[in-house]
Parts: sequence; C-alpha cells; structure tokens
Amino acid sequence: MSADDDDDSLEQELGELLGRADPIPPTVLQAGRAALGWRRLDAELAELLADSVLGSDELALARGAEAPVRSVTFGTGERAIDLDVEERGAGRTLRGQLSPPAPVTVEVQRQDGTTLASVRADRFGRFVVELAGAGTIRLRLAGEPQLGTIETAWITV
Repeated sequence: MSADDDDDSLEQELGELLGRADPIPPTVLQAGRAALGWRRLDAELAELLADSVLGSDELALARGAEAPVRSVTFGTGERAIDLDVEERGAGRTLRGQLSPPAPVTVEVQRQDGTTLASVRADRFGRFVVELAGAGTIRLRLAGEPQLGTIETAWITV
C-alpha cells in the first residue's frame, strides 16, 4: 500500500466521521444545488443589494402594524429591481419596479424550476404578483432585446 493510498483512506474515514458528527443540513444542500443547477448561462445575475430584514429582527412596517412590508433590492451593472413583499395571511403580494423601466415579462420561479406566476411589467417597469404561499423564489425578467434576460438571486418570502 502506497502513501497515496493511505492518504486517500484516511481522507475517506475523516469525511465519514465528520458526516456523522456534523452532517450538512438538508436546506443547505438544497440551496446549493439550486444555486448551481438552475443558473442559466444566457441570463445575467441580479445580486441582492439590500434587504430590510437583514439589518433588523423585524420587518419594516408600512401603513400600520397590520401591514408588514419587506423591501428588497437586486442589481446588475445597469439595472435595479426594487421589490416590496407584503404578507397577506399565508399569501404574499410582490410589488416591483425595474429601473430603468422596461415592459418585460416577469416570472416568479421556485427552486424546482416551476413558474409560480408570470406577469408583464408596464411601460414604467412596475409589476404586481400575488402568490398563494411563502417559499424560496427568484425573479426572471425577459422580453426586451436591449435588456436581455436577468435572474435575481434566490430569496425566501
């Protein structure tokens, strides 16, 4: 048995031991697979620039305590996507604005690749989407040749 074989065997044993002692949570594995598996080469990634819940323990409030609204901003080099997420019981209302404005198709996608909703932004870049429940989503914007296709980072709403 060579030194390389001994190293490989030790590495395998240590990996198995760590896997039993401190396994990777299933949600972390799922998020990692989604990040790699559903990224398309033809789409530009809009990164998360701001999220109102990241800086505090509570949601930003608008129109009183009954209407919690989360504000999220995604950006590419030239575009910004501002999104307000309002809880409505089990459902969510997404109100968005694309800057600079463009009349694009906005799809809300789940991690399994299914489309939850598809709407057309108006000429001012505004759109509203009603979702039946919470979950991990991303937005996919397409339809204008000068815009190309943009996909946001994944967020949980």
